[in-house]
Amino acid sequence: MTTQEFILHKVRPNDTLATLAKRISISENDLKTFHNQNCDKMNKLWVNNLQGIEFVLIPTHFSTKEELEVQQRKMLPPENYFPAFHADRYIVEESFVYSGKEDLKLNYNVNLKIHEENGISIVETTLSNYFKNQNVPDDKISSLSLECMKSIYPVSLQLAENGTIKSCSDHQHIVKKFKTKRNEIEDFYIGELSRAYLDLFEKNISEEEYFLQKLKSCFLYQILFPNLKWFSKTSSWKEKLYIQINSFPLEFTFKTENSYEIPDLAETTITGIISENCSLRELLKGFRIEDENPEDFINVEIQIKYFTDKKTKQLYEVKTSLSIWHQNELFQKHELHLTQ
Repeated sequence: MTTQEFILHKVRPNDTLATLAKRISISENDLKTFHNQNCDKMNKLWVNNLQGIEFVLIPTHFSTKEELEVQQRKMLPPENYFPAFHADRYIVEESFVYSGKEDLKLNYNVNLKIHEENGISIVETTLSNYFKNQNVPDDKISSLSLECMKSIYPVSLQLAENGTIKSCSDHQHIVKKFKTKRNEIEDFYIGELSRAYLDLFEKNISEEEYFLQKLKSCFLYQILFPNLKWFSKTSSWKEKLYIQINSFPLEFTFKTENSYEIPDLAETTITGIISENCSLRELLKGFRIEDENPEDFINVEIQIKYFTDKKTKQLYEVKTSLSIWHQNELFQKHELHLTQ
């Protein structure tokens, strides 16, 4: 049912539920359900012959359950990526709650510039206004890391048809930008430690496959550039996801649920549970270890809520929660919130 608008039909001697339903081209059950949902308790329909019933509520606008589902699915983003899916900027709040460690909170902006080249979507990404625990990072390594990243922005990425990251659009240009800026950075960050960091950074971004893997494994980018087929999934599926930096992807069993209760936004909730064995030690070290103790295997749960505009299909907001459990205790909880 698209609305609860109705007319009040006065029951005639020969009226039955079947004749009224046939007259307005809906099923008897749908008419009875509509009437009972919109009338008061004393006037509910219990019999099909309408004996003793004075009025029946007839819907002026009606859609069957199947028709309503089709209408609602049209409010979701399409399965193929389109540049208007993303806004120009998202404000990001990221928090980590650790067992036995100090909590960490990050705030920053993600700026996006998207265009098409020969039918291929290219997105230029820049992170800015970075805060750590509500302060600008002032330790040497954090500051140096930010300067290195600033030197290669914007990072230009090519997206696949489904919206996920496919490749670097111009990898050599990224490397060239850093080499051009390196001397300027070294003038401010002096010493062997800084030089070693810069050498490693240059080495890592120079290896295209390694650099691309780092980007694709970043939790932010996995959430910001999702597979658009997720939104319209009607059955559970298995897919790998990176949940820890410098580690390997893990297989999850996912399912999708859609809600349309918010006036202008469609809400898509994706939940996942880990579906392969992995110990905490393997996750943290970033490689598999033979004969791990099953008692050390982790449990992981993830929930991602996407809010998209029903008309434009643009991504408006994302809320995620990822929890890692070890030996029945919470080891880490990672929350990510993006909004326009």
